[in-house]
Amino acid sequence: MYHSITPALSVHQPRLELCPDNLPPLTSTSPLQDCRVCVIVPVRNEAGHLPAMIEAIAHQVNEQGQPINPNSYELLVLANNCSDDSAAIARSLSKTYPALQLHVLEVNLPPAQAHVGKARQMVMNEAYRRLSTIGLDRRIIASTDGDTEVSPTWISTLLKEFDKGVDAVGGRILTQRAAAVEINQDISLHYLRRLAHRYLTSQIEAFLDPQPHDCWPRHFQYYGANMSVLAEMYGRVGGLPCVREEEDVALYRQLQQADAKIRHSIDVRVVTSARRTGRATGGLAELLEELAQASRQHYRVESPQLTEARILVRRQLRQIWAALQGGGLHGLTIRTYGYNAKLLAKSLGLSEARLRQEIEAAPTFGLLVEAISAKQKQNSNYATSRAATEISFANMHLRQRLQVLRQHRTGGQTPLWAPQVILETLQQVQSIPIFSLTD
Repeated sequence: MYHSITPALSVHQPRLELCPDNLPPLTSTSPLQDCRVCVIVPVRNEAGHLPAMIEAIAHQVNEQGQPINPNSYELLVLANNCSDDSAAIARSLSKTYPALQLHVLEVNLPPAQAHVGKARQMVMNEAYRRLSTIGLDRRIIASTDGDTEVSPTWISTLLKEFDKGVDAVGGRILTQRAAAVEINQDISLHYLRRLAHRYLTSQIEAFLDPQPHDCWPRHFQYYGANMSVLAEMYGRVGGLPCVREEEDVALYRQLQQADAKIRHSIDVRVVTSARRTGRATGGLAELLEELAQASRQHYRVESPQLTEARILVRRQLRQIWAALQGGGLHGLTIRTYGYNAKLLAKSLGLSEARLRQEIEAAPTFGLLVEAISAKQKQNSNYATSRAATEISFANMHLRQRLQVLRQHRTGGQTPLWAPQVILETLQQVQSIPIFSLTD
């Protein structure tokens, strides 16, 4: 019989659930009973982009090209401290598309709160409150941006993904690079290399640490221009954090902590602008400016060996944590658990006792990963060269590893993610941060 030791006090606790009754109403009506998707768009001074954005949402079709039921979704546009005609233009478009359930909200926030994080939180909370009035079961909050055009089948493909039982969907975000004449060839090259690195890493994850709900083909994005979440899950994780920038990344992290089933769908697509001057910090415009600076020097990322080792570490941690959730080791023996924990602790820069405490106390795998990350950051002796490899070399190495993984899969050889292979990898690569530079 397996006996757990004293739970660790450092394991992060789940956030308090969001109560719709405590949210101030921004609209006076309820959604139609047929509404499954509430689309939210925070905007500031997007008068030039709003007509195309709203037109794309108004003209939604299914995979056969037939118009979908306009009562199955609604659109909330929140104009945040606009100095142009964004709100008026949005309201006028409700006459152009009378079948579209369009609601325009106009707010003037204090300077300290007049940022996209607060605006997106307000309108997502309003969507959650509205949907709660007709029942949250399998209803969806979908986010996009004012300078973004969703694909004609955006709603229908979104519903198709959620009908498979996932809790959240990160859609594919394409950029209108051809229209952005100020983006030179060097920036485009760095941007494409960075995308390639993330995609290659995602594909290796699909081989080494596969998740049934997020199998290949997939991508890596979960950003405000194209992200969706079940309303019930949104409330369960406490809603969107009120942060000045990267509020979408913060929500993604909360969903991960709750072990939400997140699908990175290549079929749910939008096209967004690639302007160098953005409306918010931490967004695509800021990334392009960063890449403009990087184009004058070598852009470096973590070593491909470190990338692969972390994926294997997470798989091993997930397997051990899952085995312990039933109150016993199941397929593991106490001896094997101790041996694996010892190797994992050494690789992660933790003591074996601390790691075992964190594994046994974490209520979700996502919170276990967060707890380990927090411990790593507290360890002043824990250091690693995390950005030591030029990105083109890293991408070349990752492509080679993918070719080997494919050959092993099709050739019937021993899987490279077998337990003994994982343990050998952990012995070869030390000081493994549980999060990558881009997580």
